[in-house]
Amino acid sequence: MMGVILKYSDFYGQPAPIDPLSLLRDIPKEELITTIGAINTRLNPITTAHLDDSRNTQVESIRVLFLDNKNPIRRSNCLGILNRYSHFPKEYTIFTRSACLYALQEIIANENFAPETPHYNFDLRERIFKYMLVVNERIQNQNDNFNDNDHQELGEKFFEYFALKLLPFNQYNNTSNSINLLYKSWILFNNLKNDPFFGSHITQYLKLHFNVEDLEDFFKRQMSSYFRSYDSGLGLNYINIHPEETDQIKILNKLSHRNNIPLPADDDLNIFNFLEIKKSPLYCMVKKDGRPHITYVMLDSDLFLEKMYGLFINDFWFDYLLPGQICTRNDWGNFIGSVFFEPIVENIFKESFQNHNRIIFKSTNELKFTLPGTTETEYADFYIRDKSRIILAEAKSNFLPANNGLKTVKTINDYKDLKMDDFYKNYGLKQLALKTVLKFHSYKKYITDDQKLLEKKVKIYPVLIVNDPILSSGTINFAFRLKFIDYLKSNNFDIENSNHQIMPLAIINLSELQQMEQSLHDREENIFNFIRYFHSIVNPKRITNEGNFIVLRTFEQVLGKHLKNKLIAQRVRNLKKWFKK
Repeated sequence: MMGVILKYSDFYGQPAPIDPLSLLRDIPKEELITTIGAINTRLNPITTAHLDDSRNTQVESIRVLFLDNKNPIRRSNCLGILNRYSHFPKEYTIFTRSACLYALQEIIANENFAPETPHYNFDLRERIFKYMLVVNERIQNQNDNFNDNDHQELGEKFFEYFALKLLPFNQYNNTSNSINLLYKSWILFNNLKNDPFFGSHITQYLKLHFNVEDLEDFFKRQMSSYFRSYDSGLGLNYINIHPEETDQIKILNKLSHRNNIPLPADDDLNIFNFLEIKKSPLYCMVKKDGRPHITYVMLDSDLFLEKMYGLFINDFWFDYLLPGQICTRNDWGNFIGSVFFEPIVENIFKESFQNHNRIIFKSTNELKFTLPGTTETEYADFYIRDKSRIILAEAKSNFLPANNGLKTVKTINDYKDLKMDDFYKNYGLKQLALKTVLKFHSYKKYITDDQKLLEKKVKIYPVLIVNDPILSSGTINFAFRLKFIDYLKSNNFDIENSNHQIMPLAIINLSELQQMEQSLHDREENIFNFIRYFHSIVNPKRITNEGNFIVLRTFEQVLGKHLKNKLIAQRVRNLKKWFKK
């Protein structure tokens, strides 16, 4: 999502209200949550793998907010608002996923709203509209305070600063295909359940925190809740459940339990962590007399699914393993990386290249070598060759923590205090550049492949495969690409010579790799073509014609343009098969 965010001052031509919640006091909390949840559902529908930031969806969201979406447009009760919006260029956006999450978090954290639903009129609904524009104002205030001399002071490092400064807002611009996310969650669950050390602990964790003992049953229930939550008529994700379904209610109550996490100040970038929603992505509505069911609104469908994934990466660590001193952070990180993440990536590649006779694929033990005078080294995680084109890839399962300063860069001094070299090392870039690529000609003779071909000039495609969507977002992606080139040049390594040509870095998220699998398996596409498309859309030479944001495009946008079908591999389509293994 690369649009311009429309602020209150832009739309109404006057300063934003100092106390925006005062606009909402006459409206019940549940109505506010339902309204903003309905807008967020349209921006981030469970039926697609990409955010919908189209002008049509923006207009529909305005009409939903004004309870007007069933009326003919010519009789719209918010026609004046729609006409005013139409005068702004098409890249101007009112509603974003980040703004919806920001608003939901603030409303949940506050009280003293009206107890009963009023008789709605235009003024009351416009107050919600105004509030959302004020949220945009506050968000943009975080992003807009670049100084004119920042670029002059930092030089090329400005792009790192720019990337990190915009990270808090931009980290929510990527979404995942729901089936693929559920599948990788299921693989993680099985790895935990079957592990001789962690298996008993994960069972105990489920029992303590969710009152369930069966991992498979827990997973089935949450998958069922997700898919039955979408009401196409209302355009809202919610779960209605009868009181006698006590086992499921225990789980849903846990996922809607309000933790009362203190809300950071407006000028504190930690406000974008949305911890309250991530911890409890459902909101339990007050049960009304005569209603035969309990209703849980899904605040964000992606965060609900990511809870299923992150529950057994982050929550399991912070809520159980760490306080119980059961293992070290390194032990847990090694399990996630070597037992779950690298094997699932390897399996996707093997399935993808199963029918490609000319593609050479190497991984794990095939890439462990001992050079003279050294100990055994894993040269790379993955090696993929098609003729003279070679992908050298490193896989990193790390998630960016909230407490290391990388998500809270507001000023140049904040940026200068960061240990950026450690950052690039922790997320695989330094290894990819200074070992995997820079030492290719030292290691290539040990690779079981056509040595005559490897002695000729080759094109090397460096790739980072990541778990955290933040690392594959546009601004971070761009910063990584610049730093990768800097690592090579500072070590006097030629980008191109008679032996090789080094292509620009590509960062691919695990979810994007999942989406490519079936198309690659059926030989409808070649992975090198996907990377070539990526290199094309981020080519800096296109900036003058297509705007400065061209260099911030991501691999997800490549797939959105070139991969319309088969986003779910055939082997994971039938969910029932997952439970028979």
